[in-house]
Amino acid sequence: MHFLGHLKKNFSFDYRSLALYRFLIGMIVVSDVIYRWEDIQHFYTDVGLIPRGTFLTEMAMPWSFSLHLANGSYGFAVFMFSLHLLIGLMLMMGYKTRWAILGAFLMTVSVHNRNWLVNNGGDDVLRAILFLSLFLPLNKCFSIDSALQKEESEKKEHFSTWGLAFFIQVFMIYFISYVLKDSDIWRREFTAFFYSSRLEIFATPFGEWLKAFPTFGQFITFLSIYLEWLGPLLLMFSFVLGKRWWWARLLLVVLFVAFHFGIFLTMNIGLFTFICEAMWVLFIPGQFWDLMADKFKQRHFDKVSIYYDGECGFCQKGVRILREFLLFRSVQISPAQDNASIYRDMQKNNSWVVCNEKKERFFHYEAFLQLLKHSPVGKSFFFVFASAPSRWIGRKIYRWISHHRPLMGKISQFLSYKEAGKEIKTLKIIIETAGAFILVTIFMWNLTTIKKYNIQSPFFQSVTRWLHLYQEWNMFAPYPKMDNIWVEIPATLSDGSQIELLSGDRDIFSIKDQAFYRQIRNEHWRKFYLNMSDRNDYARYYGGFLCRQWNDSNIRLIKDANLRSFEIIVFSQPTLPNGQKGGISRKLSWKHWCYNEDYRRENNKVDK
Repeated sequence: MHFLGHLKKNFSFDYRSLALYRFLIGMIVVSDVIYRWEDIQHFYTDVGLIPRGTFLTEMAMPWSFSLHLANGSYGFAVFMFSLHLLIGLMLMMGYKTRWAILGAFLMTVSVHNRNWLVNNGGDDVLRAILFLSLFLPLNKCFSIDSALQKEESEKKEHFSTWGLAFFIQVFMIYFISYVLKDSDIWRREFTAFFYSSRLEIFATPFGEWLKAFPTFGQFITFLSIYLEWLGPLLLMFSFVLGKRWWWARLLLVVLFVAFHFGIFLTMNIGLFTFICEAMWVLFIPGQFWDLMADKFKQRHFDKVSIYYDGECGFCQKGVRILREFLLFRSVQISPAQDNASIYRDMQKNNSWVVCNEKKERFFHYEAFLQLLKHSPVGKSFFFVFASAPSRWIGRKIYRWISHHRPLMGKISQFLSYKEAGKEIKTLKIIIETAGAFILVTIFMWNLTTIKKYNIQSPFFQSVTRWLHLYQEWNMFAPYPKMDNIWVEIPATLSDGSQIELLSGDRDIFSIKDQAFYRQIRNEHWRKFYLNMSDRNDYARYYGGFLCRQWNDSNIRLIKDANLRSFEIIVFSQPTLPNGQKGGISRKLSWKHWCYNEDYRRENNKVDK
């Protein structure tokens, strides 16, 4: 293979890796919706943290469109999240994939723009890779779309400028992060893990346990910083290794998946870990899938045949989809009418027919179990589906489907066969040119985030904002946050009593740091509290939210006592190099009155 061909192969994506990536990204879109669901009212309605009026008058930018701003009711928000969930499921299964990835990107951008105060680095990654996936062929295999494609593609790999842009995006995520981590804590002392593991707002039980091993923490820091430095370089230049390039690429995928899993074990940072791991599976080389396929074929996993009722359109579509997701494409599927013996058995048992390598015939739910036995994907789950309860349920489901074929036929009308589209050269040139432009845009934006170089690129910065590709990879840069923060809200009720709102504690003077960490519901609230510790205007928004929540709908701790006024106080306590904690500092971030008469009365007294 000549050098340019070798280079092209190194920067190509295997269709099977693209399919696994699509499934995982769809799963993450679904998980993100479910993860946000409990806070729909808090973050995405007019009675929540940021009412639409507040957002539009104080926070909105010209490029910050959000479909969720069309209505501020809880019902509308639930509808939007339900639609978002459905799109994620479509993406997982590869149904109308191009539209699904476009919908997933637009809905994700819409959610992010509805409330910036709770977004994190994982949201930046997800938004960027969804955009770059718009022109990647995510539906070429292991999808409903490919199952219903009349002609199978002979290609196994995809190369395009959009793929190159994806390479550049991943390179920038880690290499820019490395460049920004230029303090001695990362580069010479290797104490970054020491400080990050003592951030109690993030710490997991396992992370707490690892604090007892400082030498191991230095080793972890060393590995992390050098992986962020050398990993992206190896990703881009693995072609110099010649024929062994794919071993290095596979090792790189394993290392980064393990790296992010380690972060998941030690820190509470939401879906960030899983988004990055899904991103990395896209780089699994095709040689790995070929090795796995050869291994399974040697064990006769492809020695199975499926026969269906040729007069049943739903049946044909069903077996094609099952083959696509469970079996090798070389597995034979045929109308039972083509084989007289098979056809007689089909009529006799009123069932499809599956034959294994021993020419044994199986019907009904047992036929499905045979497919699982011969499936590289389903083999691991065979024992679950073969259990007595699963058999009973499976037989009931099969019997119901077999007796409702007309209904299933009407439903399956939404699954239509498609011809392979003809390539339009002019359109391809436009798409490839756009991909090259996006590649340069991502590269230039990331250069501008390195403040010490003072690189300015107004045009590309504007393009990036309008396309919602803005990103910052400065987490724990130039060094980890070195102080713990917590929030306390001493409040006065209408009966004159006092209470700390977050913990419900009547003793408003005791230190409540641990109580605060325990009551943080999820990553979105965690991010909001961290943002609020630096911004008084965020505390003002929070004040209005607390009044509405307590007085209008959620008086949980004390009945018949309205919330009148409270203070939002941010405490901080630094971590010292010897592991001890420094002195506690106290900052009044905001004082809030729920009623105008209280505000006027108290401020008049102050004036006097």
